[in-house]
Amino acid sequence: MSGRYPTFEDIQSSLGKKHRLKNIFRDDGRALIVAMDHGMRGNIQLRFISDVAEKVIEGGADALLVTPGAARYLMNKIHRRISLIFSIPYDPSYVELAVKLGADAVKTTYFGEVPLDWDMMDKVWAVARACEEWGMPYMVEIVPFDGSKIIYDLEKIKQAARIGGELGGDIVKTAYVGPSQAYKEVIKASLVPITIMGGPKMDTIEEVLRMVKGAIEAGATGGTIGRNIWQNERPGKIVKAITSIIHEDKDVEEALKIVSD
Repeated sequence: MSGRYPTFEDIQSSLGKKHRLKNIFRDDGRALIVAMDHGMRGNIQLRFISDVAEKVIEGGADALLVTPGAARYLMNKIHRRISLIFSIPYDPSYVELAVKLGADAVKTTYFGEVPLDWDMMDKVWAVARACEEWGMPYMVEIVPFDGSKIIYDLEKIKQAARIGGELGGDIVKTAYVGPSQAYKEVIKASLVPITIMGGPKMDTIEEVLRMVKGAIEAGATGGTIGRNIWQNERPGKIVKAITSIIHEDKDVEEALKIVSD
């Protein structure tokens, strides 16, 4: 393993994975992925999903996280190419479907107790095995959760990050806990690159930008952020501000000016 935190060069195991990861992550190894898979939980605020998709693509998003059904709908609606990551159930057959529909990665979601029980680990392993067979990058989302709220505990999130890599994930999506210096412990504990989740809608854009900046400074690859982008009236501007931090290393004050322009 090179450097002080894992890179994609450390974990690429096939030409297929390498090619697809390059479609998502820029040459700097970072990406802003806009999470738009909330509709499957009945979130009707995403009823104009194609309009939001166009705006975040224009803003410079690197990829969209969607369900396979939403992807089929968007194919006829969005006018520019963007990488798609599919949110799938713990069913290995969906990996083959993702390949057929042109996805660049798949993601499964787990909110619950950390460490995972053996039954849950078997489900993650099964998807990871299918991803190896098909050359499909696998984003494992593991978030410590007590049944009512996310557990923003550094040790639990370190465990979540490590488990995601141990079970075969190529990328781990989990929560951010500041400050940046503390989150470096999570990055160092992980076997694979980390993308932070956006979590619930924050009160201000500045909070979102400071979270992203802290994660980048700690060594994260970027963010997979949903509600803090598409619940804003200007999602394209928010994307531009976030990507200026992720890809241009701008500070929070500079990024805030992008939002206000």
